[in-house]
Amino acid sequence: MGNGSFAAGNASNLAINERRADLDWLRVIAFGLLIYFHAAIAFVPGGIPMIQNAETSTFLQVMIGFLHEFRLALLFLISGVGVSFALRHRDRSQFMRDRAVRLLVPLVFGVLVIVPPMIFLEKRFIGDFSGSFAGFYPMFFTEGVYPAGNLSWHHYWFIAYLFLFCILGWPIFSHFKGSAGRKQLGHWSQRFSRGARLYYAIVPLAVVEIALRAWFPGFPDLIHDWANFSHWLIIFIAGFLLASSRPLLDRTQALRSHSLALALVATAALFAQFWSPEEGGFTPLDNGQTDIRTYVWFCVLRVSNVWFWLLTCLGYAGRYLQRPGRLLTYLNGAVYPLFCLHLTIIVALEYVIVPLDWSILSKFLAITTGTVALSIGGYELFSRRISWMRPLLGLKRLKGTSLPIASPVVSDGYEAKDLRE
Repeated sequence: MGNGSFAAGNASNLAINERRADLDWLRVIAFGLLIYFHAAIAFVPGGIPMIQNAETSTFLQVMIGFLHEFRLALLFLISGVGVSFALRHRDRSQFMRDRAVRLLVPLVFGVLVIVPPMIFLEKRFIGDFSGSFAGFYPMFFTEGVYPAGNLSWHHYWFIAYLFLFCILGWPIFSHFKGSAGRKQLGHWSQRFSRGARLYYAIVPLAVVEIALRAWFPGFPDLIHDWANFSHWLIIFIAGFLLASSRPLLDRTQALRSHSLALALVATAALFAQFWSPEEGGFTPLDNGQTDIRTYVWFCVLRVSNVWFWLLTCLGYAGRYLQRPGRLLTYLNGAVYPLFCLHLTIIVALEYVIVPLDWSILSKFLAITTGTVALSIGGYELFSRRISWMRPLLGLKRLKGTSLPIASPVVSDGYEAKDLRE
């Protein structure tokens, strides 16, 4: 069954067989927030990228701390949603080939071409390098690993993790796309779409967090990141399952006000008990020490906060973001190229703007507005008009026409229909 075709027509009557504009909008919003999140890092202490403003902002530090708790989980959740739709048109070999082209090609291109200018500007800004980019580029590979050295994948770590998740998740995806799995998913959907049972997903997240977080506090280098890796893998698979079940997604709408209330309470508790301005985030440590009860409570509270916000986002998107249209089609097609390009553009703008004698607000608005404009410009110039550039930025080559209304690939791989109103 694992190698069979997963046609949409074979889905159970509980499956979601049509496009969901709310999921597309949520994807656009989640990736769009990256621009504002990454631009804000220049105005908080000790951030990476290393271009730092002399004056810092408490507001932006709190904003980053709040968003950082669930923003990456939301990205992986939406990516899992995309896999559910992608498998309706592909068998195993097609899916894996598509993942390799859509993920590994941009990853290699990004590390070789898009990331080095970032590191170059960062090192020049902090005084670690003073030569030209031509002189720096060989040193990108020979001076050790960032931040002490130069070699880095920066935001492209997300793509590497996503590719591994697709491989590791394949047995689960294959099972639930088969007839026995569809029947089992239908049974689970009926059970977990009742009452508050969607919140039960907190249990496996808490078990992983408690078991791993103390030993792997987390930096996305894969080797020392098993707490985050396991956490996001669960979220990724959850996105796949939610997108495969109409009752589960509908239940997020019914629970949206409860989820929001719980999310606000959990966030308030995190800030009240565990917020550390010095760390720029949440920690159970007090003077480098903690006890087992505090540690367990911190882990449970933290993953609960993540899941509450994910269900809140799904619920309110399902209720209020159901309108498709040309704008959504365009933005959805632009998401992947904008993800690839945005951080290099941010760093380049920060290199120029941060030293200026402007207010934090003026700098932040200039950086974010400029990034949006230049990212869209890069998408229009490279992705929409130059066919051979498209795979390097995660899109398919153009067929037949050189300028479609939108990219033919949306929501991480499933085929887009025309969403004209």
